[in-house]
Amino acid sequence: MRGLLIKDFFCLKKQLINYGFIIVGVIVISVMFILSYNFGNVHAGFVEIMESEQNNETDVMLIARSAMLIFMLMPLACMADVVNLFTDDEKASFYNVAASFPLSIGKRVACRFITGYLFIAIGVAIDIIMTVILSFMTDIISLGMFCNVIISFASLMLMYISICIFSAYLLGNKGTTYIAVIPLLIGVVVYVAANFAKLNDFITGVNDGALLELYEQATEFIFHKSYILFIAAIIISGVSYLAAVYIAGRKREVA
Repeated sequence: MRGLLIKDFFCLKKQLINYGFIIVGVIVISVMFILSYNFGNVHAGFVEIMESEQNNETDVMLIARSAMLIFMLMPLACMADVVNLFTDDEKASFYNVAASFPLSIGKRVACRFITGYLFIAIGVAIDIIMTVILSFMTDIISLGMFCNVIISFASLMLMYISICIFSAYLLGNKGTTYIAVIPLLIGVVVYVAANFAKLNDFITGVNDGALLELYEQATEFIFHKSYILFIAAIIISGVSYLAAVYIAGRKREVA
């Protein structure tokens, strides 16, 4: 299994280099934002907003935290495209080689999932480092609060990458164009179904503030109910793995 993991990381070498540059950029921008929030133009802008009574301090804090949420999400969202490994393996005819390995189909499929999970782990580690550093620089971030945020985002990415890998086994290399979109479409459908009443109120004009309520509800969920997303991620990940093993066994083509 170790050899397959090393092979996957070598295939993603170029993406890993790009990922490193993205991470450095995110850290620099985050620090610059915090410094500007404390002493620079962002701080002056927020003070002006509060003095004009357009927004209160709570609203300004919400805006600042929303910006930080984006920074925290990027190290996890900008991970390497694991689905491309399927295309690379087909081009190199690696399926025939993998079939000769003394590893069960379950272990070979597990390697592909582990590769994705390792990238999530890297993103989590970077987010934790960012949180520790930035929590000393501003009151926007508290270590405990943003640890929940990291768990929430990591859980979402765990669900995303698990469904992507399952879809890759299900659709094959001909479906790689759509594979990255499938989890997003599923997420949108689930979210719309769960909040259909409020969305309908906004569309029909019954409640013009419905979208803001949904946003506040979502951020509250991310900050304080990360355990629900984590449990859902474990379940979806397990089901995706078992389904991928079943499909791979039927196709007899496993990298």
